[in-house]
Order: sequence, then C-alpha cells, then structure tokens
Amino acid sequence: MEKLRDRRIAVTPQRLAVLAALDTLPDHPNAETIYQEVRRRLPAISFNTVYKTLEVFCQKGLAIKVNPLHEMARYDRVTRDHAHLICRSCHRIMDLDWQPPPLTSLSPEMLHGFVPEQQRLTVWGLCRRCQEKPTGGVNGYSSGTDLCL
Repeated sequence: MEKLRDRRIAVTPQRLAVLAALDTLPDHPNAETIYQEVRRRLPAISFNTVYKTLEVFCQKGLAIKVNPLHEMARYDRVTRDHAHLICRSCHRIMDLDWQPPPLTSLSPEMLHGFVPEQQRLTVWGLCRRCQEKPTGGVNGYSSGTDLCL
C-alpha cells in the first residue's frame, strides 16, 4: 500500500492485486500472466484494468516494461538500474546487475544533439539451458547475423 501512496497512485483493490502479482510471479511476466494471477483473487477484474494498471506502474516507476523483439511486453518489478539478458531461443529474461557508463559522458556530436534522459541495456544471446540443447547450442548456431548484442 505504501508503494502506491509514495508515488501518489490511488490505492484500489485492483491495483493492490496487480502489485502483489507482479511481486510474486517469477521472471518477467507478461500482462496476460499477471491478469490470470490477479483473477484468482479478483474474478471480476478485466484484462484492460490490469493492462492500464501496469502502464501506470511503469509511468510512476513501480515497474519497467521490457519489450523483447517480436514478443509481447513483459514487466519487471526491479526498477533499480540494471541490464537485461534475453535468450533468443526460449525468450527467458534475466536481470544483470550492471549498468553501462552514462551516455552523458559522450560528446554532443556523438549524440547528434540528443539529450539522454534514460538508458536501458538489453543483451541478446543464448541462456545456459538453450546452449545445452542439441540444436540450439553455440556450435549449432548457423550465422552471427541473427544475434543482437
């Protein structure tokens, strides 16, 4: 409840349920997974309410939206500065406790006059489990063009 009040978000049963689901679900759940979890406690809640609540949480700094390429948005309850590791095979998202140097250290010319306000680092690759699969491992990887780092 304090997390919501501290960020001047109106406290409602729906928002508390979404926050509880976000805090308890493992990994980086998508809105549908959060919705299904919240429906166990509040059967009448709509998907739209869950989605809008997640958007408010992102705007107010209670969650981070992670958008894997060609995937639906996933939500991260960890809001401190950190990077994400995304497996291109199983789409697992892992937090990496590391932050790259700030972009503000670059010259204005390098930034093309752009003023950075926030930066997020996403690293694409293969998780350990997918590397061990017979067809998905590093040795079975056909070309270096599909992997974005």
